Amino acid sequence: MSHILVTGGNGFIGSHLVNQLAASEQHRVTVFDLYPRPYDALPDGVRYIQGTLGNANLIRQTLVDQGIEVVYHLAWSTIHETALKNPAADIEQNLIPSVNLLEACLDAGVKRFVYLSSGGTVYGIPETLPIREDHPTRPINAYGVTKLTVEKYAQMYSYLHGMNYVIFRPSVPYGPYQNPRRRQGAVSVFIYHALRGEPVAIWGDGEVQRDYFYVGDLSKALLAGLDLPAAANAVINLGGKQMYTLNQLVAAIEQVLKVKIQVRYEAARKFDVPCLQLDTHTASELLHWQPEVSLSEGIARTAEWIKATVD
Repeated sequence: MSHILVTGGNGFIGSHLVNQLAASEQHRVTVFDLYPRPYDALPDGVRYIQGTLGNANLIRQTLVDQGIEVVYHLAWSTIHETALKNPAADIEQNLIPSVNLLEACLDAGVKRFVYLSSGGTVYGIPETLPIREDHPTRPINAYGVTKLTVEKYAQMYSYLHGMNYVIFRPSVPYGPYQNPRRRQGAVSVFIYHALRGEPVAIWGDGEVQRDYFYVGDLSKALLAGLDLPAAANAVINLGGKQMYTLNQLVAAIEQVLKVKIQVRYEAARKFDVPCLQLDTHTASELLHWQPEVSLSEGIARTAEWIKATVD
């Protein structure tokens, strides 16, 4: 049994990961998050420490006092849009605390650092599709720059100090626990507005393409990262089986929910890459993983959760 710390463990992706870790009954789990879970309670036996990653002393004390062996670093305080509006704040709130976390992991003897990066932003505009892990990384927004920089620090700590890492680069996950009232997360946001009979906003002409995939599939991959060999430092893409345009996504939601959605098209955003599909062969080979939940099934599950949980 290992003791695992999940930063951002009460968030969208973190909640699913913590649920799966707790259900396995093979690990002790501690969540480090600024906010408590917004929609339900933590699983029995999971410890919650409230705090911000900016509190380096609290992080260091937590790692040492709890005897943490594995850290899943999911906490992040910005999205693409907000990071670009204030890049300096993004550095202060995310990059610097992440480096301090790595330093604390080194001092505390943490055995594995699992980092949730961003396959949707670190590559920039694709040269080829699907995008492999060795594709050039040329992010075109501040969010992608800081996400990629933390990757580089993790790799530096591995080279200098032997710290083991697993870096996951997910494309566009969606599903329960994703706040549908926010501006990010097209699938959940569109479903929420569709259920309320409200229009949805699309930046551009709706032909931007993404390989959406269900968050339950993502959390299974994160969990499988624990079983990689100790020396297997890895960078792993995670994504869906095919790309959908935003217009196709709207049509899929209309078909599943039996509704008609009014779309309001707004000016395109330069920091959005035009198309995204990640090559997931590495995940298949190393983790025996592939996405299982279809878009229509994922839409249905997400809609049921929103109807039952979100006002």
